[in-house]
Amino acid sequence: MRSFGPLTALSTRRAPIHQDKPAGNYVAAVIFAGALAWWALTSHYYDLLALLKSLDLMLFHAINGLCGRSPIFDRIVDHLDDDQLKGVLFAGTFGACWFQRAKSQTQRRETLILLLLAIVISVILARGFAHVLPFRQRPMFTADIGYRLPLFPTTSYFEDWSSFPSTHAAVLFAMTAGFWLLSRGWGLMWLGFSIIAMTARVYLGVHYPADVIFGALIGISITIALNSQVMRTRVAARILSLEQVAPSILYGLLFPFVGEVASFFGFTRGLLHAIVHLIHGV
Repeated sequence: MRSFGPLTALSTRRAPIHQDKPAGNYVAAVIFAGALAWWALTSHYYDLLALLKSLDLMLFHAINGLCGRSPIFDRIVDHLDDDQLKGVLFAGTFGACWFQRAKSQTQRRETLILLLLAIVISVILARGFAHVLPFRQRPMFTADIGYRLPLFPTTSYFEDWSSFPSTHAAVLFAMTAGFWLLSRGWGLMWLGFSIIAMTARVYLGVHYPADVIFGALIGISITIALNSQVMRTRVAARILSLEQVAPSILYGLLFPFVGEVASFFGFTRGLLHAIVHLIHGV
C-alpha cells in the first residue's frame, strides 16, 4: 500500500511521543520514591536505628534463649564454633578443588588464589570497621540484656574486641562465595555450614545477628569483586605461572598460607598481640 506523505510524516512524529511517556513516568516514579525514601531515612534516622537495634536484640534472644537448657546441646553448639573444625573443612575443600581434574582447572585455581586474597582483604576491612565504628560490647560481656550462659565454663580473650562486624562471618562467607563460584554443590554445603557456625556464635553470645550479617556482606562482596578478568590476568595468572617454572616455591608458600587461613590467622594474631605488648611495655 502506498503511503501519503503528510499523514505518514505526522504519524511518525507522534509515535515517539507516545512511546516516551511510560519511560518518563517510570523515571519520575523512581525519583519520587528515592526522594521519599531519603526523607524518611533522614527525618526518622534515630527511630529507624532504634527499630533495627530492637529487631537485632529480639533475634538474638530467639537464638540465645535456647542456651543453658541442656549441657549436651550447649557442648554440641560449642564444637560447631570450633575454629579447628572450620579450618579442617576449608583446607579439605581447598585441596579437593585445587587438585580436581577438570578442563577448567587453570581457571579454578585462579579462583582459589583470588579467594585467599579476598579472605585477607575481608579480615582487614572487618577489623578496620571494628576500629573505626563505635565500640560495641559483645553480648556475653553486656549486662542487663537477658543473656543466657551455656552450662559449661567459658574463656575468652576478646573482651576488648568490638563485636561489630564479625570477622569470622567475613571469612566464612568469603569462603562460601569463593567455593560457590567453583561449584554450586560446594557453595551450598559451605552456605549451610557457615549459617550453622555463625548461628552458634550468636547462641553462645559472641555476636549479635547484625554483626554476622554485616560481616557476611563484607566477605561476599569482596570475593565477588575480586573475581574479575583483570584480577585473574594481573594477579592470579602470574602467581599460578610459578607452578611451571618453580613449583617448589609456589607450593612452599601456598601450603603454609592455606594453613594460616585454616587456623583463622592464629599465628598472625598471636604475633601482632606480642608486638603490641612489646611496644606498650606490657
